Amino acid sequence: MKNVKKETIKVSSEAIKKASYERSKKILTIKFHNGSIYYYPDIEPFVFEGLKMADSVGKFLNKYIIHVNN
Repeated sequence: MKNVKKETIKVSSEAIKKASYERSKKILTIKFHNGSIYYYPDIEPFVFEGLKMADSVGKFLNKYIIHVNN
């Protein structure tokens, strides 16, 4: 894994514009095309790596981040 403090990726999604991950704080930030921004704390680096490789970022977000953290 990269030794980067914060990594931001643009996402190919109808709803999600970009995702950022701050490794030192384990915070995932998701920015949607409608302008909404959501912060997900306590996200392990391997989860962000999975998000980056997912065929559908929206489905991955719902299944492995939102449902797991609620």
